[in-house]
Amino acid sequence: MSGFPPEFITAVLAMTPVGELRVAMPVGITVLGLDPWVAFFSAILGNIVPLTVVFLFLPRIIFLAEKHSVWVKKMLDRYFHSLERDHKEKYDKYGALALVLFVAVPLPGSGVWTGSVLAVLFAVEWKYSVPAILLGLLLSGLLVLGITQGTLGILSR
Repeated sequence: MSGFPPEFITAVLAMTPVGELRVAMPVGITVLGLDPWVAFFSAILGNIVPLTVVFLFLPRIIFLAEKHSVWVKKMLDRYFHSLERDHKEKYDKYGALALVLFVAVPLPGSGVWTGSVLAVLFAVEWKYSVPAILLGLLLSGLLVLGITQGTLGILSR
């Protein structure tokens, strides 16, 4: 496929906002031939990178956008407003558990990227949001692993 190790490719796929581990793990197992647990850990490690990037850089990007770019500020405001409209009530009601569940459900529009952005947007302290997001990530990984293995087991019969 390429000169990169399959573990690295799986981790990089898990870093993407659209795919995250819900794409990376099945690709790692079915296309790249990784052992399911190696694909799991590679995808988890790769999906931790966006968490770090969002928490380190998004507040700075927001600050710079508000200060220097009307267009970027409007774009971010529109995106954040839609996130807040869709998720603020759930977060207010369930707190960090909402982040766990939001990240754990491996559907488009959920996951580490959006969960991290929501945590920054709602000003959730990292000592609460990071463990919640990591727990959701592990649960999501186990769910995707179970689905992938179940599907592969059924198809290989």
